[in-house]
Amino acid sequence: MIHTFRLNGQPYRLDADTVRAGLAAQVREDVREHWVEVDGIRWPVKQAFGAALRLPRDRFTSHIALRHLRAVGFTTSNLPTGGAQAVASKPDLASDHGPNPAEAFTRLIDFTGSTDLTGRIADLEARMAGASQPLAAELADESGLTMDLLLAALLVRKHAGRLSDVIHAAVITQVVPLILEEGERVLRRPSLAAGNDPSRPYDLETDRRIAEFKMSVWKGADAMRQRGTFADLVHLALDESERQAQLYVAGPPAIRFLRSSTGTAAWALNRSSPVLRRRFEERFGSPEVQIRDFVAGPAAHVEMVDLTDLLPAIALAIA
Repeated sequence: MIHTFRLNGQPYRLDADTVRAGLAAQVREDVREHWVEVDGIRWPVKQAFGAALRLPRDRFTSHIALRHLRAVGFTTSNLPTGGAQAVASKPDLASDHGPNPAEAFTRLIDFTGSTDLTGRIADLEARMAGASQPLAAELADESGLTMDLLLAALLVRKHAGRLSDVIHAAVITQVVPLILEEGERVLRRPSLAAGNDPSRPYDLETDRRIAEFKMSVWKGADAMRQRGTFADLVHLALDESERQAQLYVAGPPAIRFLRSSTGTAAWALNRSSPVLRRRFEERFGSPEVQIRDFVAGPAAHVEMVDLTDLLPAIALAIA
């Protein structure tokens, strides 16, 4: 009997002979909780299912393995019934010390990078309409949206805030050797983490230049990114040291916005500190000036640099 099904969005075929063939080269591991009996021998259910389909064990749960092995005629340990029991079981990704961050990142990247996630979710929505509990449980198994994946996503989100600091620091670290001219020296500690403190007003300050770095990737609805980029431009334009002022951005959209936007400086600075807004008015006049006019006028001396020109390897990653 051939059993066909979908798992993590991929189609599979399984029969008893495939399971036996998969186990032929395996060394039987100890059974801890769930098992499948193959020719009178009990195997750990995940070892048997993974060997038959050549799947890593973190790609499915014991619940899934039990159900599909039973479908091809094998006797197994008790099959959990219903979502509550399945959720209550210990997720495979979790250890006694909590989820493993490296495995979590790998799992999430594999899931989001190997499929059309939007289409896959839309298909699942359509199939769940009118579903009973048994069908809902089956669809949950087949979707790949497992408890392990949920834990992985939550863990990645927990750590994701630090990624901005890593990216910001790595970009500046890679760019500084590329832009320093002969005899040029960094005057003070660069601000490698996102954000500046009063003692370090710029991300990079040398005896010849001041620079701010914006690694935000623009996606279309970018009001916050637009405001932040313009605020950095104003900050650079206010400098009176006569050093070269440079604004480094991730890709053309930011530069295109600054050079073409008909929005006003008042709008762009309405989330900035009162100190920056006051300094703008004292130095440049009315904040009702259009952004593109400010860029072409008072801020014309600020050089805008596309980081993908300096670091071509990042172009694909931020596309």
